[in-house]
Amino acid sequence: MSENDPAPPSYTSACGTVTVVGGAEAPVVHLSADATRLPARDLADLITWTAREAADAARDDQAHESRSAADALAELKNLRDGLRQDGLEAVIERKRTEYGAEQPAADPSDPRTMSRLALGGDFPMAGLDMAIAVLERFGPGGSGAAQVEGEGVVGRADGPEEAVTVEATAQYPIAKVLLGIHARELGPEALAKEVTETAAKAAADLRERQRARIDGLGLPLSMDQVGGLPAEMNAYGRKILGQSEYLRRQHDDTIRRLHE
Repeated sequence: MSENDPAPPSYTSACGTVTVVGGAEAPVVHLSADATRLPARDLADLITWTAREAADAARDDQAHESRSAADALAELKNLRDGLRQDGLEAVIERKRTEYGAEQPAADPSDPRTMSRLALGGDFPMAGLDMAIAVLERFGPGGSGAAQVEGEGVVGRADGPEEAVTVEATAQYPIAKVLLGIHARELGPEALAKEVTETAAKAAADLRERQRARIDGLGLPLSMDQVGGLPAEMNAYGRKILGQSEYLRRQHDDTIRRLHE
């Protein structure tokens, strides 16, 4: 993490015994000096619920800072509808206005104004349709999302001495903690470290199980590709604008040379 990156969110239990840093992804658990005085079951439950509350709080913060998958899906549908109804040229002009790109002024008699590049109509709509179908199926509320992120998909890992067991789900990276009868003998610092490391292993196990679930659904994309689709398509409009400007410049140069 660089100096300019914000510190990960931290969440502490009401009693101050358990602190979870970075609740939504790769959480790190800290325990107070007197944490191991609690009975093992009570301490395990306290870690579990503090981690769950930390994950919920982190998700709420992220929801205010970034667009939702539903917003990304709506943007893709608008792009597809615009391409089908108005064509690529009209979509590019709308994107130009949206991104504040200036249109160079030209005399009406200028060949560049009289003749504009007719962009090809063979836009890869099949790829856009597939991306929309994937988001509809695997986005919030989609049938595929329920299959991949359902309660049946649980990652599980044990600590090296089997003093700690952690379960992870798509919603909670620390969904459940179990402590063995000798776990408290590790001391608060070592126990917190073991819970953190075991949680990371449980998250890795969850990812493998999710990949297996996706493979079983017959999706023509990998899980990593599915996760990256919203961000990639969000940048697609900017790529279209840049590519179209390059084609326009080539066209205008050709027209100018023809009239020299």
